[in-house]
Amino acid sequence: MKLLVTGASGFVGQFLQKVLYGQHDLLRLDQQTTEKLLASESFPAVYNNTNTLIHLAGRAHIMHETAEDIYQAYASVNVDYTLKVAELAKRLKIKRFVFLSSIKVNGEASNQPFTEKDSPAPLDAYGQTKLEAETALKVFCQNNQIELVIIRPPLIYGPGVKANFKQLIKLCQLPLPLPFACVNNKRSFISLDNLADFILLCSSHPQAANQTFLISDDEDVSTAELIITIRQISKKNILLVALPPFILEWIFKLSGKSSLAIRLLGTLQIDVSKAKTLLGWQPKISFHEGILRTLRK
Repeated sequence: MKLLVTGASGFVGQFLQKVLYGQHDLLRLDQQTTEKLLASESFPAVYNNTNTLIHLAGRAHIMHETAEDIYQAYASVNVDYTLKVAELAKRLKIKRFVFLSSIKVNGEASNQPFTEKDSPAPLDAYGQTKLEAETALKVFCQNNQIELVIIRPPLIYGPGVKANFKQLIKLCQLPLPLPFACVNNKRSFISLDNLADFILLCSSHPQAANQTFLISDDEDVSTAELIITIRQISKKNILLVALPPFILEWIFKLSGKSSLAIRLLGTLQIDVSKAKTLLGWQPKISFHEGILRTLRK
């Protein structure tokens, strides 16, 4: 199978390349090449008979945001560039477009597991622009007979993970007590192994056509359980102490880190039954194995 992948140099893209190596014919597509191809009247023969385009490229959460117009910074990549890639897929006569979206389209927290049937409720520019891209792609692909598959993962972890998850790992490996013993929230995550496996399944499975999927490791854990897992695998003392969640929330708010409080204290669960029932998918590795591979690097 011949696959065209955007964002191949990113966190998910680099891992996907390793998975694909030797199994499928992989072509990489960056923004400059996209613009060049769209301006051409003909295409190099290497793009002939491409089966699926996997669109991973996007502007994700920036820890230290510097853009003056934050929404436009996200929209220019997550919406505008996505539609250019879709136009290229049309011209290349690609049959299927797999779009990596985000659970942030559904929202930031949930009292019950999110499903594909829930009404979207994005709370930031990232989630909003991912939703706008989904909406525009549905119209474009329907009008041009392209099969569209939308995948909404939660926080993705694995070797080389960055941002808040990397910072949490570093914190867990210090001999310091952490005040999360009383945090009994539940969070869904997904390992690179499980996400890459699901992306490949969606690139060819007949039943995936024109569907939206919420996906995770299917093992929800509390922040306390996550810290314990990291410290046990790292052979560190657990060192968890109990501080009421409302006090932790107050501390985070005072320090200007309310968004971090949501991730560490709030609940966000994903129901993956649609992927399991419709596509017969099962997680390739367990959450424990995913954290082990992350720490092993």
